[in-house]
Amino acid sequence: MRPSRTFRHGGIRVEGDFDWEQRGPAQNAFLPNGAVILLKQHSGKQARCVVRRGEYVREGMVIGRADGPFSANVHSSVPGVVRDIRISPLPEGGRAEAVVVALEGAFDRLGRRGERYLWKSMGRNEILSTLRDRGVVDTEAPGLPLFDLLSERQETGILIINAVECEPYLRAEAHLLADKSPELMEGISIIRKILSPKRTVIATTRSEDSSLPPPSDDGPDVELVRLEARYPQDMPRQLLEAVDGSRKFSPDDAVILRPSTVFAAYEAIVLARPMVERYVSVSGGALKRPAVLKVRIGTPIGDLIEECGGFLGPPARLVLGGVLRGHSVHDLDAPITKTTSAVIALDSEEVGSLLRSPCIRCGRCAEVCPERLDPDILFRLVKRGLRLRALELGLGYCTVCGACGYVCPSRVPLVASFAAESHSLGEAPR
Repeated sequence: MRPSRTFRHGGIRVEGDFDWEQRGPAQNAFLPNGAVILLKQHSGKQARCVVRRGEYVREGMVIGRADGPFSANVHSSVPGVVRDIRISPLPEGGRAEAVVVALEGAFDRLGRRGERYLWKSMGRNEILSTLRDRGVVDTEAPGLPLFDLLSERQETGILIINAVECEPYLRAEAHLLADKSPELMEGISIIRKILSPKRTVIATTRSEDSSLPPPSDDGPDVELVRLEARYPQDMPRQLLEAVDGSRKFSPDDAVILRPSTVFAAYEAIVLARPMVERYVSVSGGALKRPAVLKVRIGTPIGDLIEECGGFLGPPARLVLGGVLRGHSVHDLDAPITKTTSAVIALDSEEVGSLLRSPCIRCGRCAEVCPERLDPDILFRLVKRGLRLRALELGLGYCTVCGACGYVCPSRVPLVASFAAESHSLGEAPR
């Protein structure tokens, strides 16, 4: 493996709990007595509900049908009775329908050895249709359906499997890479059959991943590249810059997928399994025992916290996803979705002071911005309503990575301001 490398400009090293390690394979989380399954776990319009209150649903049954481009099928993660269909808040903001399934009856798959399907005889279009039918989405928010992401790409320059976790507390992707490496290699072969990439890379920040088994003779030709754990190393532009130092490939010529996305594709094609569970890091200073768990979609986060021993004390903040790009939640009944990578319970010391003071013009925000922007100037323009001028100075290139807000000693709400402006413009962070 080549020496570790990174992107050229900006970035930070985030202090936090990097020390805990999962011992042994990830355990299956306890099954939820009541699964709250959101019908919008993807980037497009919410799925159309196709079940009724009182109806019995089987494990893996479609309960929400994709409704238009960038929408995805939603399946029941547990067997049981539909107790309610209600409007629930989304972790990223907004509201959508949710189907509440009370656990009841027998599982079709749990505890049983599943049949493996010989997918190599499948054509490209058949593989894509299967991914669509089984509701597989990119596990990185906003959850672009894999069918929409891959179907228009006949050939790709570079496929990057992004196992980089440069924020503290996150372990799920690296653990999945170590725990399910044969399955991931087969999943990569499936993705390669769709994309025919010229180059395939697994990018990681962990030296122990160098012990991954080599691909079999008939497996994919995959490189392993170790990168520095410098935030935001895992974001598309920075990741491509570090992996492809020669700049041979442009962003439009690259497809970047998380190991959890590849694993979901593997299960959909090889095991005929819809996307009903995912690996989740459960951690933070307010939690007794951090762990990586394999969790059914729709499980309330309170169930996972209880499984990890509960709180050491009242948490100062609960976050779904990373502490820098995740979303704060205030309800232990908030459910796990297809794009939930982590549940983090932070104590008051980890959160620090939230009191804002006047900007001291220290310039740290500009030093760490990986897009070479000046967040201080952009914030002042946005605050004064000078949106066009802010766009001229690069606001549209802001990825809302949170690096500027992390280093700001005055706690100026830079990230919240840029995120709100990006949302009002109808632009997803790049």
